[in-house]
Amino acid sequence: MSSISLEIDYDEEPPFKYTKIGADVSTSTLKDSASILRCCDQFIALGTHAGYLHLFSHSGHRIKAFKPHSATISDISLDSEQNYIATASVDGQVFISSIYGQERYYFDIKRPMRCVALDPHFSTKSSRAFICGGLNGRLTLNEKGWLGHRQIDLQPTDREEGPIYNCIWNNHLVAWSNDSGIRLYDVQLMKLIAFIPKLDISPRPDLFRVSLSFIDHHTLIIGWGSIIRLVKIRYRHSAPLHNYEHPQLLAEIESTFEMDAMISSVLPFENSLLVLAWLEPDGALLNDETIADKNAQRKRASKRPELRVLTLDGEENAEDRLPIRNFYLYGCNDYKLVPSLFPTRNGLKAGFYFMSPRDVVRVEARDDIDHVEWLIEGKHYGEALESAKTLTVEHDFNIDELGQMYLRSLITDGEYEAAASRATEILKLNTSAWEDFFYTFANYDKLDVIIPVIPKKQPQLDEQVYAIILHHLLQTNHRDFYTSIIEWPSDIYDIGSIISAVQNEIENDEKEILLESLAELYLRNRQPGKVLPIYLKLEKYEVFDLIKKYSLWTDIQYQALELVKFDEGLTMSESQSQWIEGGRGTVIKMLVDHTYSIQLRSNLIVKKVSRVVDQLQHESRYLYLYLDALRELDGMIVEPYADNMVELYAEYDYSKLEGYLRTNTRYNLEKAYKVCEKRDYVQEMVFILGRMGSNKLALSLIIERLGDVKRAIAFAKEQSDDDLWEDLLKYSESRPTFIRGLLENVGPEIDPVRLIKRIKNGLEIPGLKDALIKILRDFQIQVSCCSYYRYPNKQKISLLEGCQTVMHTDCQRILDELLKAHSKGQLGGPNTRCAKSQEKAYKKNETTLVYNDGRTYLASSLLGERTGEVRLKTIDQKIAWKVQVRAHELQSKNKTDLLNQLHELKGELVQLRVAKVAGGSASKLTKIHSVRKSIARVLTVINQKQRQHVAEAYKGKRIPLDMRHKKTRAIRRRLTPKEQNAKTVRQHKREIHFGRRKFAIKA
Repeated sequence: MSSISLEIDYDEEPPFKYTKIGADVSTSTLKDSASILRCCDQFIALGTHAGYLHLFSHSGHRIKAFKPHSATISDISLDSEQNYIATASVDGQVFISSIYGQERYYFDIKRPMRCVALDPHFSTKSSRAFICGGLNGRLTLNEKGWLGHRQIDLQPTDREEGPIYNCIWNNHLVAWSNDSGIRLYDVQLMKLIAFIPKLDISPRPDLFRVSLSFIDHHTLIIGWGSIIRLVKIRYRHSAPLHNYEHPQLLAEIESTFEMDAMISSVLPFENSLLVLAWLEPDGALLNDETIADKNAQRKRASKRPELRVLTLDGEENAEDRLPIRNFYLYGCNDYKLVPSLFPTRNGLKAGFYFMSPRDVVRVEARDDIDHVEWLIEGKHYGEALESAKTLTVEHDFNIDELGQMYLRSLITDGEYEAAASRATEILKLNTSAWEDFFYTFANYDKLDVIIPVIPKKQPQLDEQVYAIILHHLLQTNHRDFYTSIIEWPSDIYDIGSIISAVQNEIENDEKEILLESLAELYLRNRQPGKVLPIYLKLEKYEVFDLIKKYSLWTDIQYQALELVKFDEGLTMSESQSQWIEGGRGTVIKMLVDHTYSIQLRSNLIVKKVSRVVDQLQHESRYLYLYLDALRELDGMIVEPYADNMVELYAEYDYSKLEGYLRTNTRYNLEKAYKVCEKRDYVQEMVFILGRMGSNKLALSLIIERLGDVKRAIAFAKEQSDDDLWEDLLKYSESRPTFIRGLLENVGPEIDPVRLIKRIKNGLEIPGLKDALIKILRDFQIQVSCCSYYRYPNKQKISLLEGCQTVMHTDCQRILDELLKAHSKGQLGGPNTRCAKSQEKAYKKNETTLVYNDGRTYLASSLLGERTGEVRLKTIDQKIAWKVQVRAHELQSKNKTDLLNQLHELKGELVQLRVAKVAGGSASKLTKIHSVRKSIARVLTVINQKQRQHVAEAYKGKRIPLDMRHKKTRAIRRRLTPKEQNAKTVRQHKREIHFGRRKFAIKA
């Protein structure tokens, strides 16, 4: 079967759909044109002009075929059970046959038959009644009786009303048509009910067949020519009932209406009427004066027949033209419309079959599925999609594909925003559909519309899609580009290519938003080091959080100057004093604290420091802060920058200059001297001159520039140069203040007598008397090793020697007391008790242990009760016996504990053997024997436990009778001889190289 349609543009959806019945039906109608059609839910019965009766399935395949007649089959009838079929033919015969059995009847009426109708209960009643009529003008009721079939004329014989053209049997009512009109008959009462005369305007029934059908048991539809009449059949209750007679029936014409076309068939359809309308050819005259010339009428081309839906009042609700071939050749009587039930996927469905001489077409009222199909054909994809979603019956529509068709139609119509707004709902998780949808928008240059709805996850599209979007935003909208970078997962696109594109864009236009985008891309690409210079350029305070979060301690060495400047700017805005008063700031602290964080090799650390110094070289204050902090961390690191340190301390921290000069030897003395000379730092100049060996010049600076006698003395002491002392004395001869200072601070380096002798006569020296008294007092108690060796022949009281003598005496006395306490005997008696067992400590044949702190123990109490069972000759043997393990103690331990104890004992044995080789005592040798016994006992217990566990595991189990792999008997019996003898390559090689006999264990 195939759906057929006309090339007609419908503004409204047609009421029906049409399916041509192909297969064997088409083959049959090609050879012999169809004349009559009847249908039921089991089959289609088709009669032909050659007298053939075909039974087809609803798909068009032939079920059965008869040739009951030699001429045109004019009518077909089925009983209600669909078990019997009857045909009437113009050859004058009526044929009745069982569809599923062998029962058949032939009735020769001798005149052409036009109609036949089986009793609806033909298969269940023994009467086998049917009616038939034709050109003889008689409608005969045939029944099976005792003596054969009998015939009853239902048509009154006293009137000549012409041939019988049509008859119908519904329940107990029979209706038929002739030239005069329509008659109704009650087969239960065996009485005529009514006669409905032919209207004057109605054409002859031989030219335009009368259509008769029942809506229900009480309503008859008559279609004659262009007139439709509805006849209501009801009981006549006004007549009295006697002897339980049946009430008489009354037929009333309920409504009559005329159409603008000739009626080929009229059938009930839901609560309406379905009319097969034949349109008059142009110029046709159908009145009584012109219809006699049939050939003249047929020469005119007929119009396409129509199906119309009318209300019971005659109002037209729908109209549709039938899709048939060669319609212009056929007249009104060539068509037939019959009701039927036909199977569908959702059960039996009510519909109709339309017949023309060459085609059989199924006519169905359009359902929801048909409605969707019509919408799709009309390219109303949006409505089709919504309707398809609401379908509750099984269907073949692909909702996803239908949705995509809808989106494509929106795009084609230019409704890009509408298409984008519905994309998420329609495309859902269809990756390929999303990608096609995206590229379609790209081809229309409407990426800005689709970008907001493109999914990032579930589904995730090809990375090329996201790359195109980002490149587009990079060229058109930098803010949206940055937002996309922030919101999108970084693994959905090639981040490397996007970084390159942003870099190229920045070269042309270095905008802040582009720099932020590039920084975010670097972070997502796990390149935080490259974000550092960007943050600095943007002056983002988050740069410090970035450094800490990603530990960029190596990267900051390349951006040291910019970081320090940025840090100073932030700090100065908050607290200017932090930098002015010596604060180093956050960056300097980072640089110093993490000097060793990454690089552990000294040469790499030096390079790292060198990079920072090179950047800070022209910013001396920053360089000072960095090197000073680095020196506090590790002075060795800044050794290569000693000259810089001297100048920086001289410039920014004078308090540290002298200390650095004294503790460091790597700086250039001449450069350091020039630095100090430039700033007139006399004390530092003195120190440097001393290092340079210019002691006299240094001493002259102290005396002439500083006038500090103490410093001069200290300088002379540091240099330990007699000539320098001589120069100091010489400089002091004419300076009373210096002479007094020398006298007050005289030490072993200078002889006071020598100084006093050099004082010129008459030189007035203030405070000379007090200075001399101090010299005499200090001289008596002065103790100095240097002066002792300088004056060995002089008798002095040495306080140091006296203190040493007293200390040695006390130490010797305390040591003697300690040795005496350790070597003296311990007092014991009959009342001495064991500190553990509280028994008498001294017994016969008992070993007693006495410690230096006075504690006394019986060996038996320390070693346990089994001491009496073992004869121990020495304490060493007793101690060795004590450390041995007990088998009964090992039984309670698990396997893990036993293995751990075994490992410890083996380690102890190794240590004892090493001690033996090194010359250990006898106790070590005795303990080796004890440890070996302990190891043996542990191994024995492990073996016993393993045996016990194996015995428990195999307890109650049968011993296998052979050494084959265990298989069930059923599996082994299914094995073929080849499979039984099959061996793996490994087994084959083992048998060749390691042949051995196999034994079986006999029970």
